[in-house]
Amino acid sequence: MSDLRGKSVLITRSSGQSDSLAELVRRRGGIPLIFPTIEIVDSPSGELSDRAIGALHMYDGLIFTSANGVEFFMKRLKAAGGNAEAMRSKLVYVVGEKTAEAVRNHGLTVTLMPDKFTAMELAKLIDHRDLTGKTFLFPRGNLGKDILQDTLRLMGANVDAVVVYETRKPPDEQLRELRATLLAGKADVLTFTSPSTFSNFAELFSKEELDRLLGGALIAAIGPVTANAIEAAGFEADCVSQASTVESLIDAICEKLTVQRTDDAVNTTTVRGRR
Repeated sequence: MSDLRGKSVLITRSSGQSDSLAELVRRRGGIPLIFPTIEIVDSPSGELSDRAIGALHMYDGLIFTSANGVEFFMKRLKAAGGNAEAMRSKLVYVVGEKTAEAVRNHGLTVTLMPDKFTAMELAKLIDHRDLTGKTFLFPRGNLGKDILQDTLRLMGANVDAVVVYETRKPPDEQLRELRATLLAGKADVLTFTSPSTFSNFAELFSKEELDRLLGGALIAAIGPVTANAIEAAGFEADCVSQASTVESLIDAICEKLTVQRTDDAVNTTTVRGRR
């Protein structure tokens, strides 16, 4: 029996990344509703990243906290006439299994990855290492936090953070279509895979509309960072994935729905047994 049978699941990831999550929803018997609340594009100002690529031989290692960081950096590296071969001897710190997978797909070896997929956990994991004098390149997005690079600098490392991609809102007409669909009550589960997917979603509605929407659907967050963003807005995620992967997110949703169905069955049996 499929865990998502008959459930409509809203997918707010960017259009280029929604397919994998939509396929998982279909496999579990659900109906994916693909309405991206973000889009991910090349950074228009690539001077700093291009300069860093030109001086890649000077870096002891690289830091990647997202698969997007890997792919957009590699794209820029290739455009500059370089390739991953120049990075094989370098330290490579990553956050998240999907990030590690992206690194390995380019023929590189991951030096260090925390069990919990957050930048803070990576900072904790390398706290005992001697980083004094080492220089790292940190390709990232425009909305990335400074926690990791600041921590490494405090530990004696030099960190050059360069923006290689930007997270933006999709066109207004696309978001208006999303708004109309949701106000019609067509989503049973709302999934959020980053703080920006939630914040862009929330900006579409008035407080009253948002209360009604989030109160009538299951709210699912990928990892603690996204869950914290939802909480900061005055709401609460009904289920949070243990790992920051879409597979873990779907597992968390299915587990929550199974519990709900069990509770509903118990309540129905109890009502029927009353005299």
